[in-house]
Amino acid sequence: MVYLFKTYVDYNEVKVLLNENKVKMMTKMAIYEKNEGRRMLRTAKYFKGDYVAFGILKTLITTTFAFAIVAISTAIADFFAGVIPTSNFGLALLNGLLGNKYLIMPTLTMLLATIKPEFMGNIGGAQEIGTFLIHIFFAVIGVPASIYLIVTQAPLLLVFCAIIVGMNMIVSFVFGKIFKFNLEEICIASNANIGGPTTAAALAIAKGWQAMVVPALLVGTLGYVIGNYYGIFIGTFLGR
Repeated sequence: MVYLFKTYVDYNEVKVLLNENKVKMMTKMAIYEKNEGRRMLRTAKYFKGDYVAFGILKTLITTTFAFAIVAISTAIADFFAGVIPTSNFGLALLNGLLGNKYLIMPTLTMLLATIKPEFMGNIGGAQEIGTFLIHIFFAVIGVPASIYLIVTQAPLLLVFCAIIVGMNMIVSFVFGKIFKFNLEEICIASNANIGGPTTAAALAIAKGWQAMVVPALLVGTLGYVIGNYYGIFIGTFLGR
């Protein structure tokens, strides 16, 4: 009982001491704002506008850079699509690989990020614009989706997708267990394989796995680059 009373008294003393320290700190801040701080606050407000303007400028540069990549990729793809003939399987495959702007875009972006990682990593506004576009991407793919139409019009497609998702999960969890990956890494890898970098990053953010956001984007983007080329190859091979 005596020990509990002493603990209670000590707690109150510490609480009073903390309150006194807060009062002293607030008093010092008020005195500072009335004297030297008044000039500093005016300076801070002045530079605040410059900071916002500079942030907007960086965002504009980022957007322009992204449009430049799209324009260059489209020009490269159109050039190779017009130059390379499709008279045989090899040339048709090469035309499909080099003449597809959706293959050139991620490839060119990944090459730039690999060659100039510091420059690409310091582009202002990239995260904000990317997050905004991810939400638009989710809305766009969700609007035309109708489970009723899929079930009634293309039930085999639904079964095919279910088999792909199921096999991907089985392979991911089995090999993840064998190579002793944790559950977060396995889930992110499986999601990146199925939905790409956008859904994998969204899963990592939603679950609070902040350390998994960048790996999810990298693995998903790498899957886009490799998978798209492989898909074009298979489509060209089966279509001949």
